[in-house]
Amino acid sequence: MADRQEKAFFDYLNEREEVRLRKEAGLSVGFDVKAWTDDPILRTYKFTNVQRHHDRTSDQLRKLFYGKNFHDDRRSVLMNCALYRYFGTWEFAEAVGWQDYDDFDFEGIKELASDRLADHERVFTGAYVITNQGISAPKQKVVVDIFLSGLHKATPSLLELATRTQSWKQVATQMRTLMGFGGTGFMTKEVLLDTTYTGFWNSIYESPEDGTFSFPRDWWEWTPIGPGALRGAARVLGDTSATPLKEAKAGVVIDQLYTEQKQWFTHPFKLCPTDIQFGLCEFDKYERVRLGQGTPRSRYRIK
Repeated sequence: MADRQEKAFFDYLNEREEVRLRKEAGLSVGFDVKAWTDDPILRTYKFTNVQRHHDRTSDQLRKLFYGKNFHDDRRSVLMNCALYRYFGTWEFAEAVGWQDYDDFDFEGIKELASDRLADHERVFTGAYVITNQGISAPKQKVVVDIFLSGLHKATPSLLELATRTQSWKQVATQMRTLMGFGGTGFMTKEVLLDTTYTGFWNSIYESPEDGTFSFPRDWWEWTPIGPGALRGAARVLGDTSATPLKEAKAGVVIDQLYTEQKQWFTHPFKLCPTDIQFGLCEFDKYERVRLGQGTPRSRYRIK
């Protein structure tokens, strides 16, 4: 791996984390993005944080629900993580509340979503695309009656597997057989990442700065890899056209970046493979802008 591309990747991560720190330190008047960075791309477009739990939706869900229900019935934990991520907005999560597995209110959730949509209130996120997978029905009906209902039926077997193996790789593999959680595995990844904000897994980790997490045994060894990371890994290898790598080859790139991060990453915390996976996805977006190949959907609205 050429140092130039590896360094460029970590330069992006280092500056993106600096943006977060400067923003949280209040280094702006109003919404002056220029106070956060000199990088013209990071001044213009929105990129996710280096660590996912710092993103607004994750932060709000942890404050509203995951901290309070950290040790709740793990069946309920898994279903609420899926409910909140499939709709994707913390405002809808706050409106629907924490659902008990045994009394999961499928009809009430659909009705609430329909009412909020009719009133032009936030329901679905714009951060990622939720598709009906070719089913002709309102999105909220497909999500609840097919995707979440299917997960509800499968939850006992998924929980048994999680308890027995403590492996999110094995749980993700089984979960991806469910409708709405297969394909690239994006929703499976999103839901299982949220379970780490609860006591779903046995290994508890407490961070003075970021709160309490629980991790599967293979947290530091494996990560699901999305299509953006497959392109980002290709860029790290020097392919400016970003032809997506095969998952196995991208995994090798992630492992190498994980191993060599001390050489390049300047912040005090350790990047896990999932941090690097997300970073590669965002690095792909960053490089697209830099090379004139396209632009991200979200940009800052400068007041």
